[in-house]
Amino acid sequence: MKVLDEKGKLFGLINIIDLLVIFVVLVLIAGGIWYVTKDDPAEVVGPTKAHFIKIKCAGVDEGVADYIDVGANLYYGKGFTEETITAVEVVPAKIDVIKDDGTIVVAEHPELKDIYVTVKIFEKPNDPMLWIGQLHATVGKELVLKTQYIELPGVITEITE
Repeated sequence: MKVLDEKGKLFGLINIIDLLVIFVVLVLIAGGIWYVTKDDPAEVVGPTKAHFIKIKCAGVDEGVADYIDVGANLYYGKGFTEETITAVEVVPAKIDVIKDDGTIVVAEHPELKDIYVTVKIFEKPNDPMLWIGQLHATVGKELVLKTQYIELPGVITEITE
């Protein structure tokens, strides 16, 4: 028995072109059934719990604090993040002064200020780390505090819930 006979039928039963058309139709039907019955993608869960981090920007001119706006979003990479500034505190900067007898005392700088900026961040689901952009938000971490109007080096000094 030949695979294709003189009429072009496969095993003498069905035309090979008809078989290809039936195969394409079955694939389309199976694809349609899969598309209609597939599960919806898992719902993306947004940020869950808010945390507040305090960033110390040391030895800064007092006028810089005027450009730190409460409610401003931080800038990281190529865009603004969801982290927002919630409070700004300006205190006199502390410096070490060597006295005539060689002892060192801590004194307030007459012009420079330490600026403490509190930022509200959110923990991400299923992630034990806190993030600001792509930086881990951990105490002691040095970072650049950047908004639309300022860019200051700082250190994270405190994290609260």
